[in-house]
Formats: sequence, C-alpha cells, structure tokens
Amino acid sequence: MPIRFRHHRVLLLAIATALAAWTPPAWAKPAIHGVVQDRNGDPMARVNVRVIPGNVEIVTDDAGKFTVDYLRDDDGNRVRLAGRTTYTFEVYKLGFQLAKLDLEYTHGEVELDAVTLAPDTITVRASSTDLDPANLPETDAQGGGSYEGE
Repeated sequence: MPIRFRHHRVLLLAIATALAAWTPPAWAKPAIHGVVQDRNGDPMARVNVRVIPGNVEIVTDDAGKFTVDYLRDDDGNRVRLAGRTTYTFEVYKLGFQLAKLDLEYTHGEVELDAVTLAPDTITVRASSTDLDPANLPETDAQGGGSYEGE
C-alpha cells in the first residue's frame, strides 16, 4: 500500500507542476515599468509620464522609475490595462525635449527600454536691430499709453 501512495504523490506533484507552468503567476499582474534617464545615463526624478489612451499622468520617483498598472476611463474610474493595445508614452520635463514611445501591449508585466531625455537647445543669434539707448528716439514722462477711466 505505501507504494501506491507514493505513486499518487508523484502523480499529484506532476499535475501541480504542469498546472503551474500553464497559468501565469499571481505576481505577473498587468503593469508597464520604465525608467527615465538623462543623456549621461543618470536617473531623472520628477519627470512627467503621460499614457495615451488612458487618462493617466504619473511622475518618476527618485530613481527615475515609474509603473503604470491601471488607467482611467472617461469618468475617472480605474480600469485595467487592455491587452492587444498600442499605448503611447509622452515623457517630458521642463528644460528637456519631449520624448514619445509607443508600446504594443499584450498582457502581463512589461519592462520598457530606458527613455533618455535630451536638453532643450536654445539658439542665440546676433540682432541686426540697434538697441543702444542713445540711438533711440527721445521719450518723456508724459508719453505712454492711456488707461481706461483717465
């Protein structure tokens, strides 16, 4: 009899192992993870990340990381990420160029490639206008605009 019991334990263990392989683990809930960095590869904190469609805008943590595990419907209620959907991520911070990233989301947890933000470029050119005050026409204290009610 002990031999039979041993066979049943082996059979049950084999069935449990097969079922575990076919079902996704409980920790693999729908979520999209990402990180934002500067051009030197350093993490960027407090960067805005907008998800379209989804009505969600989040901010990166001190390590430049973010996680999207829910969206919002038109009424503002939380909804799950939809499988087989293309999501666009708009990543922006004042002083940096807008970065856009598209993701074909299917299911489960997804890790995005690192998003690198480039600084905004400011171009300074010489002006052809003479801005020397000595060359401007004379003005007096009485000049200027008029205000309603005067």
